[in-house]
Amino acid sequence: MPSRSLAFAVVSTLVTICVGACHSTPDEKVNASDAGTSVLAASGAPLTDAAPRVYPIIPDAGRADVRAFCNDAYSADDERLATKCTPKDLNVNKGMARAAANLCADDMNSAVLHARASFDADAAKHCVDMLRSTPLERTSQDDTLFGHYPCDSVLVGSQPEGQPCRFSVECKEGLACEGYGIGVDGVCKKPPKLGDACIIQRFGNILNVAAVEPHHPACAAGLWCDGSKCQRRVAAGGSCGGTASCAAGLACVMGKCNKPGAVGAKCNVTADCAFGIWCDHTAGTGDGVCANRRGAGELCTSPEMCKGRCDMTNSVDAGAVRWGHCADVCSSG
Repeated sequence: MPSRSLAFAVVSTLVTICVGACHSTPDEKVNASDAGTSVLAASGAPLTDAAPRVYPIIPDAGRADVRAFCNDAYSADDERLATKCTPKDLNVNKGMARAAANLCADDMNSAVLHARASFDADAAKHCVDMLRSTPLERTSQDDTLFGHYPCDSVLVGSQPEGQPCRFSVECKEGLACEGYGIGVDGVCKKPPKLGDACIIQRFGNILNVAAVEPHHPACAAGLWCDGSKCQRRVAAGGSCGGTASCAAGLACVMGKCNKPGAVGAKCNVTADCAFGIWCDHTAGTGDGVCANRRGAGELCTSPEMCKGRCDMTNSVDAGAVRWGHCADVCSSG
């Protein structure tokens, strides 16, 4: 399967989940939805044969340098995509990139609003240069460009330990914001220890939990936040309710912390499989099997089944199931 650049893959997820639904006032920005949870991200842009929706750049009262960075970061793939995409697919992707840039600017401007975090223009330039020269391969559903150097240094928290904060991105490196509630400041503190209270703060749509965690961990090393307290991470073979509880490099696979399944491994859901493949239940024999995504022309019922997209335009009925056909998106195969 041809790799998708991080910016290209993230764009489709953000638009699917967040456009028109994930913006709140900058003063109390709390978004429950993080980018990166949709199967559409791994399977390519959710294109349809209908006319693509246009997402214009939204003028705002935010900083012009932040807006310019977001526009440049999410258009960094334009030249590469122009050599691989049909005009229709390219236009749709550019529209999605504009929508992602709008969300990026919203997140960034919210972070610098109270002067507790700063925008590093030099890191921003290096980030855009890197994105233009090196197509990043996406490695997980919640991966964003802010999780990669030097893009992870574009926003710098300035609040030292003991100072007020709304979100961990406002704190200095290694500190987390504890105790924030709507209308009430928290305090920048060192990451909580085993058994201490913790809070996972869902700041933004693109600047999400996964991107913030390396610099502002919710718990001390080797621990995870279960939503209320810091707990030990689960070793290989231990029971789990989600990947966040598993030790580094492991995922919660069919209720146990293990390496994600390779092609041929049993699975219940696609998250049980290694990133980039899917859980195939089409045999109807109970457990699914991790499988490569299907190429253009093969049957499909959902986007996660395809390397590109699942085109339902000329779908056919087969009992209770309606089948479409996988279609190529920007040389996906």
